[in-house]
Amino acid sequence: MNSQTMLLADLLAVFKKSKLLIFLTVLIGGGTAYYLSQYVVEPTYEASTQVLIVPKQEVGSNIVDSTQISSSLSLINTYRVIMRSPAILNEVKTQVPNAPTDISEILLVESEEESQVINIVVSHSDPVVATDIANVITEVFANEIPDLMNIDNVRVLSVAEVPAFPVSPNMLIYTAIGVVLGFVVGSVLALVRYTFDKRVRDEKEAEQLLSLPVIGNIPVIEKRDMAAKRSKQEPVKEVNPSVKGDEKHVSSAKDTRQSS
Repeated sequence: MNSQTMLLADLLAVFKKSKLLIFLTVLIGGGTAYYLSQYVVEPTYEASTQVLIVPKQEVGSNIVDSTQISSSLSLINTYRVIMRSPAILNEVKTQVPNAPTDISEILLVESEEESQVINIVVSHSDPVVATDIANVITEVFANEIPDLMNIDNVRVLSVAEVPAFPVSPNMLIYTAIGVVLGFVVGSVLALVRYTFDKRVRDEKEAEQLLSLPVIGNIPVIEKRDMAAKRSKQEPVKEVNPSVKGDEKHVSSAKDTRQSS
């Protein structure tokens, strides 16, 4: 337990010493993700509609029994396949000129378990195109089913409306992912720098590495400090005019003795 506590304390100490590096990587990661989500990644819009599979009723009867409901439920998977078939999608491409070549790639057809409702979801970069495709698929499917299955049991529950906001990219999620990745990268860089940096910066690190007490240290003296100290210790040379005058007086006295 103590070793785990010491390891955690060492990691926190490393992160604390490299907090500026980690902060910069977090800032860069979050900023990059925000920029990508806002200006680079193409937004995607979703338009959805619903159809209901109505149980077939007996002629002259308004009662729907469990057998009829089970029969309708058994047709759900068949209807989902028909919606994605060329018989439906080719007609959709004819009615929606801006539709992509392969509509099945942007089409999602799903239904809840034991439900008679089929959800049709279309994803596209243009919200108007996505809405048109979803509504036309529903319309064409409802019109074609009586001829294909010899049964008229499809009703449109809701039509698609033009979405106001994209479903992706999510700016908050992108930015959060960028911040997390930035923190991870910064932490890894801090650990790598700590691992390969063998310098001892203070007495505390020396005690931790050597397990010995520090009894003294040698201060670091910079060259500029030594130069300033020498300049203070050097004496100032001054010219003494009286000495020069005495030398002249002595020389003139010697000349007087020689002449006498």
